[in-house]
Amino acid sequence: MKRKSPQLSEKEWPELRRIKAANKTGWSYFGALVKTLNRELGEEKTRQILSIFMAENAKKYVKAGMKGFAIEGNDAWSLASYFKLATGDIIGYRAELIEESPKKVAYRLYPPCLWFPELDIPPTFCRALATFEEEAAKIVNPRIKTYFTKLMTQGDPYCECIFEEREG
Repeated sequence: MKRKSPQLSEKEWPELRRIKAANKTGWSYFGALVKTLNRELGEEKTRQILSIFMAENAKKYVKAGMKGFAIEGNDAWSLASYFKLATGDIIGYRAELIEESPKKVAYRLYPPCLWFPELDIPPTFCRALATFEEEAAKIVNPRIKTYFTKLMTQGDPYCECIFEEREG
């Protein structure tokens, strides 16, 4: 007798629930991969790999993402808006933007960390992952500098990235 392949019930597993489960699984796998790299290769090599990986991702996704979100500007607010939409609205972080001045925007991510909920990685890995923001700024507007002022992995209550447009 031939068995019928199992299928999820649409009622119990509507599309949104499946998407959320896939997202959680994907980030869980990513977190486990980072920890495996650290265990097998050490902190410095893992940091290097993460920096390369995130720079390549920025080159692949930032322009298309901004276009998809209909973000047309290239100022600090526009670039920070991309991150708020991509990481907050799409990935699921609780995120906010704070316009400190027309040329300076704080982008905050609040707990829990979706990538590393136990905050059990070195802050150097978070800084390596921030290569995405750095590369995005180079792509969108090289006058925008990015820097993190707070990281949950170093004991801060949230992560904060500053997007600041500088002269020249």
